[in-house]
This record gives sequence, structure tokens and C-alpha cells, in this order.
Amino acid sequence: MVARPDRVVVFFAILAALFAVAYGIYLAPQWDPSRDDQVQYLALARGLVERGEFTRATGAESFIPEPLRFPGYPLFLAPLCIAGCAMWPIAVAQAALLALLVLMVGGFMATLAGLGTARLAAALVALHPAFAFFAAHALSDLLATVVAFAGVVTVARVGPRGLDGIAPGALAAAATLVRPFVAFTFPVAAIPVALTRGRAVRASLVVAALTFVVALSPYVAYVERAFGRPVVGSTGAQLWLGYFQGRDEADLDAFERAQADAGRADLARFDAVSDRVAQASAFVTLDDQLRQRALALIAHDPLGFLGRGVYRSAQLWAGDVPLRPEHVGVAATVVWVVVNIMLLALGIVGALRLGRRGRGTAWMPLLVIVATWVFSYPLWAEGRFALPARPFLAIGAAAFITDLARERVTRLAR
Repeated sequence: MVARPDRVVVFFAILAALFAVAYGIYLAPQWDPSRDDQVQYLALARGLVERGEFTRATGAESFIPEPLRFPGYPLFLAPLCIAGCAMWPIAVAQAALLALLVLMVGGFMATLAGLGTARLAAALVALHPAFAFFAAHALSDLLATVVAFAGVVTVARVGPRGLDGIAPGALAAAATLVRPFVAFTFPVAAIPVALTRGRAVRASLVVAALTFVVALSPYVAYVERAFGRPVVGSTGAQLWLGYFQGRDEADLDAFERAQADAGRADLARFDAVSDRVAQASAFVTLDDQLRQRALALIAHDPLGFLGRGVYRSAQLWAGDVPLRPEHVGVAATVVWVVVNIMLLALGIVGALRLGRRGRGTAWMPLLVIVATWVFSYPLWAEGRFALPARPFLAIGAAAFITDLARERVTRLAR
């Protein structure tokens, strides 16, 4: 029997949904046009609705294979685009997703540390502006966060029967198809389960892995047919941009300047391709070129690249102030950075204490936070890329705060 959600957690779930709607009112009617990823996702959703194909092609255009975006988020948008891809239905649907995330965080935390801590973790998610802000955008980040968190919960609760692995494997595939950045979440979450429950869940984990492979196979076949390789994306561009993130042109040495100029020339050649079908293949070529240049740059200055990861990390955990670009000032940026660095510190320390106090699944929050950081360290960083790890930071921070409160009460009682 499924336990009824706690009323306080439900309150915070409703509050989170209303917060997302409030952000929609704030962003409308332009809906933050500076984030042009939204245009690409909406175009792909229209392709699914109007043509039944995963393509940005319109009308009588020839089919254009998609080399950059994955199909999970356009599939989510497609039913909302039947009547024209208006932003309000998308924002409302994602507000509901955010409410679901708060409920899941509360339920998962209750099993780890009790109801009081669960309520605090739910509140930290509901009141953190990043979740509501991106819920009001046609971007994949919130959906990826919700599906990835649901996948971690199913891994934590996986049973001994082989068929119990179907749900974790399906959710792992779904999250990867929404945003491939979160693919590592599931093997990381499975580590403590495999170590503590061993043979009892071996069959389930094998079934989960097989389900993941089968569910991804149609997309792999699509990419293989279109581009002659199993996977495409933008890892090359992300790595190249990450190398230069936060750097001034004047700080580059001769080799770096030459590679930067060559990379810009690669981009200019891509921009000059006018045929939309040819653009798809040209993007794959561009990404390969930028990856090769990035690897050469990293080999040229590995210690410098490693050190600059601190700046990229700051952008990851404290970037993307949740305001329109014209409203982002120095004061708002400073407050946002300070608050998020504090939450990062509290989340990591609390997740470590949670893991040491518990066992098995209690280590999942810390493992997901660390894996997110490690995986993103070499890449171009934006604050929204950390969104899938933020529910686990909230869990860690809630654990730390409640532990601190209990310790203080104990000292006062002596």
C-alpha cells in the first residue's frame, strides 16, 4: 500500500507549482527569448506533431535529421503543441512536474531521515527559485531533473525479482533521452544498492541495464542511419567552450590564440552552410573539430585547465540568476552566488553525514552530487546544468540543518 503524502509536503508541492506560475507571469509574454534553446525544442515538437518525424523541418521541406537535441523533451512537448505550442500550457504542465518533484523529495527523504527532515528538504526544493524559473521555460532541465530523481528512487527501492528492474531501466533511458547529461545518475545510484544488497538485486540490475539498452536502441538506430555513428551531440563544443570559459583574449598564449581563431573559423564555415539538410551533417563535423581542438588545448596546458575548473564550478553551482537578463544586477548576482555556495557546502556536508549515519541508499545523495560535479568539471558550465543535482543538495542541506538543531537542543537540555 502506498503511503499518503504528508500534508506539509503537499503544501510545499502546491507552493512550488504556484511559484512556477508566478515566474510565468513574470516572463510573459516574451518568455525569455535570450534562451534560444527553447526555439529548437519547440521546432522539434512541431515536427513530431505535424510530420510525425523527429526533425526541425517544416511544411514541404525535406527531412532534416537532428544532430544536437535528444528526443525526450520534444516528445513531452508534443501533446502540448497540438494546439500550437503556446507557452502557458507548457509552463502549467511543468509547474505540475515541479510539484511532483517536491512530493518525491519529501517521500524519499522520509525514508532516509524521518518526516521532519523530509519536510525541510521539500521546502528547500519548493522555495529554491531555480526550479520554478526553469519550469517556466521550454527547456529540458526540469523534466530531466524529475525523471532522473524518479529513477534514483526506483533504484533505491528495487526488489529481488528480475522484473523489478524494468522501471529503473526505463526511467534511466527516459532521462537520458531528455538530457544525456544525467545518464551517469543511474549507475552511480546503483553502486550502493549493489554493494549492500548484492545477490538479492543482481537480476533486477541486469534487467534494468537491458531495459536501458532496448529503450535507447530506436534513437541509436535513428542517429546511425542519419549520421553513420551511434551517438551525436555537442560534447566537443562544450569542451572547447569550457576551455575558454572566463578567460580574456589578452590572457591567451600564442598556441591558445591560434586554436581560438581556428575554432572561430570552424564556426564561421558552419554558419555559412545555408542548406538545412547539409547543416545537420555540418554540425556533426563542427563538433568533432572543436573536440579535437579542445583536447589539443588541454594537452597544451592541463594544469591551467584543471585550475580553471574552479571558475566553471562556480558557474555550475551559482550561475544563472533566475531573472530576466535586463534585471540581473550586481546585488542580485552577489546574493545568488552567496546563497548557492552556502547551500552547496551544507548539502555536501549533510549528504556525507547522512551517508555515514545510514547505509546503502543513504549514500545516494552524496554520490549524485559528486558525480555531477566531476562529470561537468571539464565542460562549459551554466547554472541550469546543476538542476538535476539540486534535489540531492536539498536533501543534504536538510539533513545538516536538522542534525544541527537536534545537537543544539541536546546541549541546551544538559
